[in-house]
Amino acid sequence: MFSNEIEIDVFRCMKALFKRKGFIALITLLFFIIGIGLTLDAGEDKYTSVATVYAAASESYSEATNAVTAMNAYLNVATSYKVSQRAALIMGRSDMDAADIQSAISVSSSAKTNGTSSSSSFMNSSATIISFYATTSDPELSREIADAVADSYVIEMANILKFDAVKNLDSAGPGELSFNADKEAWKDRIKVMLVGFVLACALVVVCEVFDTKVRTIREATIKEQIPIIGIIPDYKD
Repeated sequence: MFSNEIEIDVFRCMKALFKRKGFIALITLLFFIIGIGLTLDAGEDKYTSVATVYAAASESYSEATNAVTAMNAYLNVATSYKVSQRAALIMGRSDMDAADIQSAISVSSSAKTNGTSSSSSFMNSSATIISFYATTSDPELSREIADAVADSYVIEMANILKFDAVKNLDSAGPGELSFNADKEAWKDRIKVMLVGFVLACALVVVCEVFDTKVRTIREATIKEQIPIIGIIPDYKD
């Protein structure tokens, strides 16, 4: 018993894709509409402000070295609830509590960012920098939070170290746009649309590959396993 094996004819698949371009366009449009529906609530733009603190020699080299060591060893203090609670008191706003501030803050250390060798370098020069990033939907609120948390952290480190080697370096400026909600929504819509396009093309190709219709002499003869008795030519008036 003869049977055709499945073969993928690239040229034939390309022709099928072109022939079914209307179907592909329809599915792509449908997925684009679905993408719009999924991203109707695009959210709000986000703004980020940055304030920095540093440890440097105030009265003695050993104090600064101890401050640098403590800042790197207790970096999680910067995002602790206690620091955020004090920052809320510094801000004095009824609409912001410690939990809100804690969720808006992230930190990075120059020593942590630059790795072990850089950390040693900072240790030797008795200086390191911690940056406080505050991200909210209000640029002015981001600035207030970043400054308040930096001030709160300086106070907390003074309580831990029993001296004030940790100081404010740069105050935060107005928040800069860090998340464009509309732009991100359009990116998601385009991604969904592309998924629809790929699925539609894949469906057309799969249907074409598994189509059992005989179109060529090679297919009719099961890859030339069956002898050809005759061929009826195309006839056009």
